[in-house]
Amino acid sequence: SAAAWAREHGLPVHVDGARLWNAAVATGRPEAELVAPADTVSVCFSKGLGAPVGSLLAFASTRREDALRLRRRMGGSLRQAGVLAAAALHALRDRPDLARDHARAAALASALREVGYAVPRAPETNMVVFEVDDAPAFVAAAEQAGLRLGALDGRRIRAVTHRDLGDADLARARDVLARLAPACGDASA
Repeated sequence: SAAAWAREHGLPVHVDGARLWNAAVATGRPEAELVAPADTVSVCFSKGLGAPVGSLLAFASTRREDALRLRRRMGGSLRQAGVLAAAALHALRDRPDLARDHARAAALASALREVGYAVPRAPETNMVVFEVDDAPAFVAAAEQAGLRLGALDGRRIRAVTHRDLGDADLARARDVLARLAPACGDASA
């Protein structure tokens, strides 16, 4: 594994756990098990869990001085951190149904394939990546139709389902994407 290789070479291991909770639900493995090889782990409460803002860096006590030094270098302590902590705690206690978000992403991927989009991989979590000829132009057209997507590069687009989207929103997204399908070119060829 990458962590074993890093250990052999005396390198620390960091896990960007921005979507750690999604990975735990998708794999059926506890969060602690997924990040066990890491020296440091960052998590984001606004991705997946739906908090308005908030991230956390977790580390072994042996890394404390390094973490504090880096925090000071990046701007010091944060005022009113308790308000952010309260939002993060609420997100942890009132976890959204991440499995539902994953199922909606799978349904969206299936709908995209049905109307001719190239979907290289089935989504593992709540993110669907599909291909078109001109991703920036497609994203702009989708935005005009009221659907926010993200261009990953010139051809790939990412759509993300989350707790604030319901079945009606998913149906509307499918409708918009079906209408735009002829404009996407033949990315599946």
